Amino acid sequence: MSENEYLELKQKVEQHENTIVQLLEIIAQTNQRLSELKIVRHV
Repeated sequence: MSENEYLELKQKVEQHENTIVQLLEIIAQTNQRLSELKIVRHV
């Protein structure tokens, strides 16, 4: 693997890591909202 190929692969991995972080943040926000809705429903 050449250095250019390695750098391209590294960049793709970093982009995927950023995407995963964003998805986890969305899931966390969704779970928080669901928890809030469940609390309201039980009151």
